[in-house]
Amino acid sequence: MKFKVRDEIRLAVTTVALALCAGVLTPLRAQVRPDGPAPSVSPSPLGLNPFEQEVKALEGRRLDITQRPIVFYGSSSIRLWKTLNQDFAGYPVVNCGFGGSRLTDCVRYVSRLVLRLKPAAVVLYAGDNDLAEGVPPERAFASFRELYRALRDYSEQMPIAYISVKPCPARIRNLSNILRFNDQVKTFLQNEPETRYIDICTAMLGPERKPNPALFVQDQIHLSGAGSQILRRDVSAFLASELHPATSTSSTATAIKATAAKAQPSPATSVKAQPSPATSSS
Repeated sequence: MKFKVRDEIRLAVTTVALALCAGVLTPLRAQVRPDGPAPSVSPSPLGLNPFEQEVKALEGRRLDITQRPIVFYGSSSIRLWKTLNQDFAGYPVVNCGFGGSRLTDCVRYVSRLVLRLKPAAVVLYAGDNDLAEGVPPERAFASFRELYRALRDYSEQMPIAYISVKPCPARIRNLSNILRFNDQVKTFLQNEPETRYIDICTAMLGPERKPNPALFVQDQIHLSGAGSQILRRDVSAFLASELHPATSTSSTATAIKATAAKAQPSPATSVKAQPSPATSSS
C-alpha cells in the first residue's frame, strides 16, 4: 500500500513538472510587452496588481487646483519629490508618481492618473526600473514611444518634458544601456513638437564618466540634496520657458491656457535640449 501511495505521488510530481516545461502552467508574474498595448499583469493572490492600491489612492486624492495642472508622472524619483509644490511655487503642479513603476506600468495607468486631469503639460521620469530589470534599451524605448503617443493623442500642442534616466552608482552595470536609451529618447524628441529632453545624466557623470556617489542617498539609487538641486534647476528652466509663471493664480491660469492653445511650432525649434554643465550633478 505504501509503495502504491509513493508511486501516485511520483506520478503527480512528474505530471506537474511536465506541464511546467510544456508551458501549460506558468508562475504568476508581470508580462511585460513594451512594444504592444499596456502590459498584462497577472493578478496577485488578492486579485490586485502590485500598483493598484497606490493608483487608487492617487485617484482618490483631493487636488487643490483651480486650473489645468502640470503633471509630474513616473517612478519613485517623481513619487519621492515631496517638495514639488514648494520648488515650483506659482505653477499648478501635481505629483502622480508611483514607486517602482516601469514605463510599461506608466502606459497602463496614463489614462487614470494623467489624462483624466486634463493636464496643461507633463513632466516624465521613467525607464530607470525597466533597464534595471534587464529590459534592453530598444524595448524600453518602444515603451517610451507608446507612452508618448498616448499623451500626444490627448493633445498635439501640450508641452511634454522627459527627464533622462540618471546613472545610479548602484546600477552602474547598466550604464551603457542607460546611455543608449537616453540617446534614443533624445534623438526621437528632436523631431517632435512641443517637447524637451532634460539631460540630467550628463551632469551626474564625474571623472572618467562614472556616476558621482555624492549625488545620491545611501541606497545609491535616489537623489541626495545635491542631486535634487540640479534636477530642480533643469526642470525650472523648462517650466519658465514653456509655461511662463505669474505671481497670481488667475494670471498663471491664463498663461497656461495660452501655452496649451498656441500653434504647433516647427520641429527645428521645438526641442530645447540643454545638457547640464559637466561640473554639475543630479
